[in-house]
Amino acid sequence: MVAESALSAKVGQALRDELGSSRRATKTVMGWTDVSDRTARAWISGRVAPSGSHLLALAANSQEVMVVVLRMTGHSDLEIVIELQEIEHSLLLALGQIRAITGTH
Repeated sequence: MVAESALSAKVGQALRDELGSSRRATKTVMGWTDVSDRTARAWISGRVAPSGSHLLALAANSQEVMVVVLRMTGHSDLEIVIELQEIEHSLLLALGQIRAITGTH
């Protein structure tokens, strides 16, 4: 069983790592989850853990939160999939830049 305090601390840290703790971070979390300013700030600070659909919405929008979910549920081996997606995205961006410079398609 996952302790609520551990979940809130880890999700909060993940959100701060990815978004910071500014007003913009709060607004981003609000946009992802359709929650109040107060709730978003509580999650970011690690005081309160999101539950249910809110946790899923955060994980869907935040790779850092997804990694927390994977680790806390014993599926840390799946982190490699996220890393591979990041690498693929970076390679596609680089390829686009190379094609723009060389004029090839």
